[in-house]
Amino acid sequence: MLTLALDTATQWGRFALAEDGELLVYRPLNVSGSYADAILPMIQDVLAEAGRAKEELQRIAVTCGPGSFTGVRIGVATAKGLAWSLGCELVSVTTLEAMAGAMLAEHEDAGWAVPVLDARRGEVFAAAYRRKEGWLESVIAPGPGRPDNWWLRLKTTLEDLEAPVFAGDGSRLLLGEGESLRPELRDHGQPVLRRWSSAHPATAGALAVAVSCAGSGLPTVHPFALTPEYMRVSDAEVKKHVDLTPETPGKDVDFHRSQRDES
Repeated sequence: MLTLALDTATQWGRFALAEDGELLVYRPLNVSGSYADAILPMIQDVLAEAGRAKEELQRIAVTCGPGSFTGVRIGVATAKGLAWSLGCELVSVTTLEAMAGAMLAEHEDAGWAVPVLDARRGEVFAAAYRRKEGWLESVIAPGPGRPDNWWLRLKTTLEDLEAPVFAGDGSRLLLGEGESLRPELRDHGQPVLRRWSSAHPATAGALAVAVSCAGSGLPTVHPFALTPEYMRVSDAEVKKHVDLTPETPGKDVDFHRSQRDES
């Protein structure tokens, strides 16, 4: 199935096109501002490079957060609009799940992945996944937390802390570095090359390949039912003491009516 995948949840944008498990086009787009002016031209460029038209798309995949509030909203809104207008199936995964999928695609010998994003305010967004046929299996659900608390969760869950691939701009906060390296990771004798990286992986590429396969097991979602997964309120909400997290959509999504409309 011809699948377009996009990840605009962070400043490290990722776009890809795949068909039946084969990656056709992969494009990174790192931004310092908003994706608002760039996202549709980038999608058109990706399609043009593959010689395909948007009307040929059968599935669209998108990361729904966590990450930049604006970046998440732009990506989710664009994916929903395209899926609804083109009649495509829509698949959504968290940013961390897409990161883990890319990490394990890059390191074929690894069975575990721990993606980590710097969430600011002294916290990280993190999760733990293991390889499963077709895609991934969540072992520790994604969410925010202090790096020390996340490290404790990993220690109590993983038998071997050296086994996972660690990646993302929050990895140094979780693992430490130099003299602040976690004690459990020190004193291993002769230095060895570890599968750690602070780089943002090729999320859209791995997601597009997985979703384009019939047996990925990733569920589809109605465009009206998809809401962002911010996982934490914004700074503005903290200052104003409000919570503007979207309500869970109502079951009757075909009429585009949510629980918020009923009040």
